[in-house]
Amino acid sequence: MKVGTAWEDFTPSRPLHLLGQMHVRLGQYARDPLTANAVVLDDGTTRVAMVSVDVCVLPKERVDALRAACAVSCAIEPESVIIVATHTHVAPCTANLVGDICPDFLETLEGAVARAVGRAIEDLEESSLFAGTGYIQQMGWNRRGLHRDGSAGMYLGSWAEGFVGIEGPRDGSVPVIFARRPDGALKAVITGFSTHPNTLEGESFYSADIPGEVRRVLRAVLGEDVGVVYFTGAAGNTAPSIMGDNPKNIQPWRGEQGLRRSGQYLGGEILKVIAEQTDPMPDPVLRHARAEISIPIRPWDEGSDFSQFGGGMLEFFERSKADWDRMLREENPVATPIDVVRVGDAALCFNPAELYCEFGLAMKEKSPARVTLVSELANAWVGYVPTPQAIRHGGYSAQSSWVTKLAPDAGWRIVEKTRELLGEVFGEG
Repeated sequence: MKVGTAWEDFTPSRPLHLLGQMHVRLGQYARDPLTANAVVLDDGTTRVAMVSVDVCVLPKERVDALRAACAVSCAIEPESVIIVATHTHVAPCTANLVGDICPDFLETLEGAVARAVGRAIEDLEESSLFAGTGYIQQMGWNRRGLHRDGSAGMYLGSWAEGFVGIEGPRDGSVPVIFARRPDGALKAVITGFSTHPNTLEGESFYSADIPGEVRRVLRAVLGEDVGVVYFTGAAGNTAPSIMGDNPKNIQPWRGEQGLRRSGQYLGGEILKVIAEQTDPMPDPVLRHARAEISIPIRPWDEGSDFSQFGGGMLEFFERSKADWDRMLREENPVATPIDVVRVGDAALCFNPAELYCEFGLAMKEKSPARVTLVSELANAWVGYVPTPQAIRHGGYSAQSSWVTKLAPDAGWRIVEKTRELLGEVFGEG
C-alpha cells in the first residue's frame, strides 16, 4: 500500500475570537502552532485522505468547503476526504456560538487543508503498515459526577458536597496505526485517545493542546519529518480532570504543566506500541464505506433545570430554548455522516458527534478489527450525543441546548450504523 503524509500551519498572526467557552476570548499569541495534518492511503483501487485539523469543531458547511478546496487542487474525490476537528478549545471560531468567525481565517484554513492533502498525495510511496493498541490509566476521566438527588453535573467532583460517584466509564485504550518507509524509517503515525483535549481550555492564546503536544513528543523521538495524525476519540464525557477520590480538587493534568505531562505520558505509550509491533500487515486491504443517517431533534427537555447556571452559560440555555421551535421546523432531522476505513486488520470509525465514551466502547467491543480507532467530530458537527441515562440526569452536555439536541437513541443509531459499515468493509454480514 502507498502512504503519503504532510501538514500545513494555519496559525493566525493576529487576535481572533476563540471557540470553546461560553465567554468571548481573543487569541493574543501562539503557544504552539495550529496545523492541518494529512495522511493519504492508496492501494491502487481505493484512495482515502484523512485530515486532522486543530480547531474546536467543523460544521458541515465548513467541511463541504474544505472538501471542495481539496477536489479543485488535488487528485481525489471530495467524498474520499475525511476532515476531522481535534477539538482544541484555543483555536479560532469556526461556528456561530460565542465570538465572531473571521472569513479570512476560513480562507486560510481551506488553503492549508488543500495543500496538506495535495502534498500528501505527492508524497505517496510504498510503505509497510503496522497496528497495535496500548492502554493508559491516567487522563481521560469521565467528567460527569452524580449528586445524591439523582442529578449529574459536568465537573461535579468528589470535592463537592453531595457527590456520590461518577456517572459513566472511561476508555483508556490507545490505538496506533503507523507506516514505515522501505528503509524502515517511520513515515506516519495515526493515533488518538478518548479525552477532551482541553487542558488549556480557558486561555487566550492559540494552541493545539494535547494533539500538538503529542506530535511534539513523537517527532522529538521519531524524527521531525514524521507525519502525526491525531484523532480525538469518543470523548463527549471525558476530560483531563480527576473527578473521583480527589477531595482537594488537585488537577495535575491541567494547565501548562499538565499539558506537558499529557504529551509525555500519552506520547510515551504510543512510542511503546510502535516499538512492540515488529511484524507488518501482510498485503493490507484498504476499504472505505460511508453512509448518512437522519437523526431527529428531540422535543425540549421540559424538566431541564438551567437555573443552576449563570452568566454566559445561563444566557446560552435561555437562547437555546427560545430557538427550539425554529430548529424543529427548519433543521429537523439532522444529517449525520458515518465513515469507516479498513486498513488491513485495523479500522478507523468516524462520526460527527461529541460522542459519549460508552458508545465508542460499544463500537470497539463488537468490531471485527484487531485494532479499532474511533474518532469523533468528523465530516460535520452534530453536537453532544449523550446516553439516555445521562439525559435523565441532566447537566451540560446532556440536557437540551443548541449543542445537545438529538433524539435520546442517537448514540445507539450511530453505533448500529458503524457496526454495519464495519461488517461491510470486513466482508461480514
